[in-house]
Amino acid sequence: MSLEKILDAHRDFWLMNNSKPLMHIGEYSPLRRDDKIPLSDGRLVSDNVYLCPDLIDPKLLIQRLKLDEESPIIYGDFLRTLVPSDFCWTQAFIGCPICVNSGKVWAEPFIEEIEKINSYLKINEEWLKKLLEFTSALIDFSQGRFPVAQPLFRGPIDMAASALGSDRLCIAIYKRPDLLGNLLSFCAKVFIDALLEQLRLLPRFQNGYSCVFGIWAPEPICRTQADYSVLVSPEIYEKIFLPHDLKIIKTFKYTIFHLHSANIHIAEKLLKVPELKAIQVSIDYPAKAFSPPLEKLIPVFRKIQEKKPLIISGPVTKKELQLIRRELSPEGLALNLRILAS
Repeated sequence: MSLEKILDAHRDFWLMNNSKPLMHIGEYSPLRRDDKIPLSDGRLVSDNVYLCPDLIDPKLLIQRLKLDEESPIIYGDFLRTLVPSDFCWTQAFIGCPICVNSGKVWAEPFIEEIEKINSYLKINEEWLKKLLEFTSALIDFSQGRFPVAQPLFRGPIDMAASALGSDRLCIAIYKRPDLLGNLLSFCAKVFIDALLEQLRLLPRFQNGYSCVFGIWAPEPICRTQADYSVLVSPEIYEKIFLPHDLKIIKTFKYTIFHLHSANIHIAEKLLKVPELKAIQVSIDYPAKAFSPPLEKLIPVFRKIQEKKPLIISGPVTKKELQLIRRELSPEGLALNLRILAS
């Protein structure tokens, strides 16, 4: 399919008017844990290294993309989109130490006492500058061939969980919801301000914008999430955390909310938000113990499709793919799936 037809299909997706889902079906391969990250001082690191903005050289990381003038922009019905590498940006913005372990980047807690939350509400400007530098480097590299977009931003509950640690987060919900609210409000503002700063740099692509999911829209797209909602009930999420997610959702015309199948329980709360444009669900594998089986996810997917476009990602069996195709409407549906070996 040509790029023009792909973009037309994406327009129909947002309008929930597509006669067939956007699709890309690939083969599943397990996550690698041996990746080494190149640093500006010449090191290749994978374990027990704390990062600072000065150690991150966007050009070194862009070289690893292995893209050239012959690289296709389309994979299946999706766009290849360039985003800054994941350095736990939003957690770094609020002061979390950022480290590399097992080839992956993690954010560590830094608020040790709940009662002192207010004294920590300061943005790390150096990390924000690094995001903007990385974005500019991608724009220069792309030369308009690929869209450049927002990297993975964790939402307020995930930022707070990183800053406090999951145990202190849960304690704060019950013992100091006022101070937790201050932290969450700060996190939402940092998220919004940082994304607006990045969006000021982003050029339009085919008279629109893309996102990390490879979906195109006529206006800038925000991707947010609430992974740590897995720790709380839908009612607590709605009371304590959703108001801060709403600040983000209402700031951007096209917001996609990322969920895992393990925290699908908050989907109905999100469906009450008319300003939320779409929901994306990543199917958790191999963490099946924490996730409902696909058969139980199907009714939730149907409820989502009654109100909003739905993007489903992750690994499935061939039978599960057949179930999804059979049971879900193609209207407002995007499937970026990996087939598990039999």
